[in-house]
Amino acid sequence: MLRTFLYCLSISLAGLLAQAAQAQVKPAGDTGIRKPAIDTSVSKPIQRRPAVTAPARTAQDTSHKKVQQPPIKPVVAKIPDSVYYVPGGLRLGLDISRFAIHFFQPYRTDVAVQADVRLNKKLYGAFEVGYNRTSHSDTNYTYKGNGVYATVGVDYDFLKKKDPKDKNMVYGGIHYGFARNSYEAPAFNIHNEYWDSETPGSIPKTNMTAHWIELTVGMRVEALPNFFLGWAVREKIMISNNALDGFDPIVIPGFGSGSKSSQFDLTYTVSYYLPLYKLKIRESREPKKKKD
Repeated sequence: MLRTFLYCLSISLAGLLAQAAQAQVKPAGDTGIRKPAIDTSVSKPIQRRPAVTAPARTAQDTSHKKVQQPPIKPVVAKIPDSVYYVPGGLRLGLDISRFAIHFFQPYRTDVAVQADVRLNKKLYGAFEVGYNRTSHSDTNYTYKGNGVYATVGVDYDFLKKKDPKDKNMVYGGIHYGFARNSYEAPAFNIHNEYWDSETPGSIPKTNMTAHWIELTVGMRVEALPNFFLGWAVREKIMISNNALDGFDPIVIPGFGSGSKSSQFDLTYTVSYYLPLYKLKIRESREPKKKKD
């Protein structure tokens, strides 16, 4: 009887415990923790993460570098140079203006021979040799002198020629001159007006040399085949001379007055051209590059 009572009591306690446990279990539709509603009325600032820079690559890291190919230059065919020949030779002439000087200054006699040779398209070598004799006599003194001179230099032709065979010239040049002269005064009288007297004397023969530079501008025109007429103006500047102090020569051959440091001169020449050779001229036909 007692055993039956205890058995029933244990079954009743088990049923009560099962009901209590079932009351604590949440229903299937209830998720438990409820999330609060999101308030969208006020937008929060978006925090951006700082940009992450890639680490600098070293000179040895070439895995990410692109190989730059050199630009392809167009192949331009080279234009051949223009080659032609121009006449070259010796031009010999006589300066006839020296005879006109004798007409105005009878005490002096001058002879001058000029020559030029073509060196290239524009440049010419120029030469001149000459002789001077001076003789003067009056009541005060007697003078005698004679000497020779030579000049050498270059002339540049400024004339633009359509025909390469054209031998006419408009030129400018620079020359060096050298003269050697001897002069003397066999007799002279020094007149003293106060005492009304005269003192005779003489100066023996003296040798001298002179050096000067000539700046020249002129032209040569072919009047007849191989016959040329030309004129030039010159400014002669004395460099040095060793004339006797107090007794300058009346004329320095090729230069002019012995008492001046510079001398202006005009020449007029008749010359003949001797065609002796030809010069090969090569000119580039490539267009000139324009400067930036």
